[in-house]
Amino acid sequence: NIRFVTFHTKRRPYIILKWAETQDGFIDVNRKVTSKEDAKPNWITNVYSRQLVHKWRANEDAILVGTNTVIKDNPRLNIRDWSGKNPVRVILDRSLRIPSTYQIFDQEVKTIIITEQNKESSESLFFEQIDFSKNLVGQICKVLYKHQLLSVIVEGGRQTLQMFIDAQVWDEARIFTGTTNYSNGISAPTLIEKAAIETKIQEDRLKIIKFFS
Repeated sequence: NIRFVTFHTKRRPYIILKWAETQDGFIDVNRKVTSKEDAKPNWITNVYSRQLVHKWRANEDAILVGTNTVIKDNPRLNIRDWSGKNPVRVILDRSLRIPSTYQIFDQEVKTIIITEQNKESSESLFFEQIDFSKNLVGQICKVLYKHQLLSVIVEGGRQTLQMFIDAQVWDEARIFTGTTNYSNGISAPTLIEKAAIETKIQEDRLKIIKFFS
């Protein structure tokens, strides 16, 4: 099992990067969220691609996103469109900016907040304090290893995904391309392509790239 081997040889989880981009290479429009009511995802892919993502989540131990993704989308980060066990939610929130009314704080799933702030953990909500100015990816991997998480899907946003790419600490990238164009917005992460497997999910395209270090 590649996840088990990666966990024990590299002392980190098997890391899957996942994002969806438009035909012209954007992952989101520029949008300002001023309240929880404004926070909702901007879908690029079709319903079948989104269901596949939920299947993937059910197969992995954790899902990781950054602060802005949570603030803009108010996601549940669960597998409501598939059966199985919800992954552990891992959120990067350096300054604890995410409002406590957001869905990630619903206490329904084990949630790990990686932050610079010192805050007490509760039964299903864990605060892990790290130094964001030093080897951030390495410290994140240590936290995930400590929590015995054999695999993680990194789902955004751009800055978080690019951080793992630039550090060359990832094992697989799964990239959807939808049918729409945005003309401007937030650019997709930059990844030098290696050998990729490509498939179609109706009109969406899915590319899977393996990283061999």
